[in-house]
Formats: sequence, C-alpha cells, structure tokens
Amino acid sequence: MESSSKTARDLIYLVSCAVNEKKPNTDICREMDLEAVYYLAQFHSLTSAAAFALEKVTELPRAFDQAKKKAIHKLSHFDIERIKLLAALEQKGVWYMPLKGILLKSFYPKAAMREMTDNDILFDPEKPDIVRAVMEELGYSCVMYDMYNHDVYEKPPTMEFEMHRTLFDLEKYPESAAYFDNIFDRLIKDSGNKFGYHMSDEDFYIYIICHMNKHYNNGGTGLRSLADVYLFNKARYDGMDKDYLSRELSALELTEFEQRIRELAYKLFCGEETDFTENEETMYFVQSGANGTNEHWKENRLSRSMGGEDTGKAKRKYLLKRVFISGDELKKNYPTVYKHKILYPLLFVYRPIKGAVTRPKGLIDEVRDVKKFKNRNK
Repeated sequence: MESSSKTARDLIYLVSCAVNEKKPNTDICREMDLEAVYYLAQFHSLTSAAAFALEKVTELPRAFDQAKKKAIHKLSHFDIERIKLLAALEQKGVWYMPLKGILLKSFYPKAAMREMTDNDILFDPEKPDIVRAVMEELGYSCVMYDMYNHDVYEKPPTMEFEMHRTLFDLEKYPESAAYFDNIFDRLIKDSGNKFGYHMSDEDFYIYIICHMNKHYNNGGTGLRSLADVYLFNKARYDGMDKDYLSRELSALELTEFEQRIRELAYKLFCGEETDFTENEETMYFVQSGANGTNEHWKENRLSRSMGGEDTGKAKRKYLLKRVFISGDELKKNYPTVYKHKILYPLLFVYRPIKGAVTRPKGLIDEVRDVKKFKNRNK
C-alpha cells in the first residue's frame, strides 16, 4: 500500500495525541486529508486511536465514528468471550496465560484504542484435546489444529482465538522457540484463580520484541507495533531489570534491534513533532501495515534464502531449493510423500499442475522477483 509521507505524518500525529491524552492542534487537523488518513489508519488498525484524538477538536466523520464504535463493541465482546473461556479452562484444570493485545491494551489510555482481530492465549501443551472440546462447547469452530504452534478457533461474525501450545513455532523460528521452550518455569502465578499465569515485565517485553522481530523479518509490521513498544516502555521501562534485559536480548541477538525499535517508537509517539520522511526504517513500518505485505514478505524471504547476496549463483541456488523441497516443508505440505519417499518424483508433475490451476502466474512471478531482487539492507 502506497501512502504519502504527509498522510503518514498526520496519522502518527493523531495517534501520538491519543496515546498521550493531548488535544490535537485544530489548525493541523484542518489541513489533513481525513479520507486518506482513514484508509491508512485502517491499514494499521489504528482508526479507533485516531478517532479518539479527532473527536476532541471536531465532529467525527462517519467512518471514524463507526470504527471507534466497532472497536469498543468488539473489545467488550472479546472480554465476555474470554471470561467464559478462562472460566472453562479453570474448571478443566488447564493452565493458561493471555498474550499480546489482551495485555497491551491496558497500557493505552482507552483500551479500545488498541484494536484487535483475535485473542491469543498460551495453554498447557499437554492438553490440546481438552482445549478443543472447551472451544467447541463454547460454540467455536476449529479452523486450524496441530499444524503450527497455535490452533485457531472462530465464531461468527468476528470472534477468533489463537490458542498457543508454544510461543513460537520450532521449525520456523528455532532461536525464539528454544529460548521460550521452558517458559512455564519462569511464569508467575496469578492471584485470584487456580490456573492463570503471567510473565514478569522483563520476560513479557522480551517476548514482545521477539514477536515483533518475527513479523518485521517476514511481511513487516506496522505503526501499531511501535505504539505498543512506546506505551509499554513509557509505563514499565524504568522499573525493569536492565541487566537481565541486556543479557537475554544479547543471547537472542536482538540487542541492536530492540534499541533501534525503542528509539524509533519514542521518536514517533512521544508527542514532539518530527520529520521522518527520509527515514527508510519508518517508511518500512508505514508501508507494512498491521499485518505486513506480500511484497515485503517476498523481499525478506529472498533476502534470507540468498543470504542477502544479489548474485546469479545465489539466485540459482534459491530456485533449485524451491524446486527440490525437503525437510519440514515436505513434511507439512506433502506428508504422504514425506513418509513414502518413493513417491517424490510425482511432485515434479503434481506441483506444476497444482500451481497452474491455483496460481497460474505464480512461478513466473517468483522467477521475476528473484531476478530483480535487491537486498533492502545492503
């Protein structure tokens, strides 16, 4: 999604005002293209936050007003559904821990400023069948089960829960998965229930950074992630054990990333006017949106696969790897072939036919992407 730097600056200004509970400058708001700001805010799941700021200086345009009301309604609905779910897990003796937006929303002046599309909960990985039965008893349909590190449950029209067996997928993110492998040993028991847990501020922040880094290096992540980092640090950074943070982030090789992201978050949302139009990193966040983009995903995948080398040899090696799949990719996508290797030659017939039917231009586009690949971080 393309957006002008002025529209991005206007959105950041409004969100900054909202999260710092400041009244926006009427003259600045008057000069905004609110239609453009709305669409960019939607792209970043920040429309409600922008609406909370705008309503202090003007009557809300209908689109912003509806987005704010929707966020408030959805948040209350999520809260009700989550209370029912956690009560059921308590009855079944399954330990659990809410994650991500469920906790981060409490750092916003108004919880509805922090829009969410789902709720994430870590649970006892030894009891997925019990959790599935609980979710189905509550009226949810299981749309993904035992494929990755989380199972997905949906209830129309808008409820979705991601129930995490682990915090990170071992196959995709081995470093983060290994670091959090024994996270239960570091969890802190909640008061007021039997099976609820939470992380220390330090571990939760490390998790936020790991999770953000995961998205940053895939399809990208947007301004809402930076707002999360800003508000959490604003509330908790001074009280955290800096030696522990330094040691653990260093072990994860995330020291430089965390510092860079924290400084950028403060720069954008501290409430002081700033010009970021020449900042490539900021524009990467602006262009990524809340869920990343396919363009960034392809660029980052190519960068990882080719080791950042824009050479003919690296590109040929990448294409060969895409043709001759093996290991975890083979196991997940073609389990029968993985078990019976004698069937492997059939993939050279099946995959092109499948691609021609489902993605007729997919292979051509991928070859073109490889040819024009340029490492963003060179």
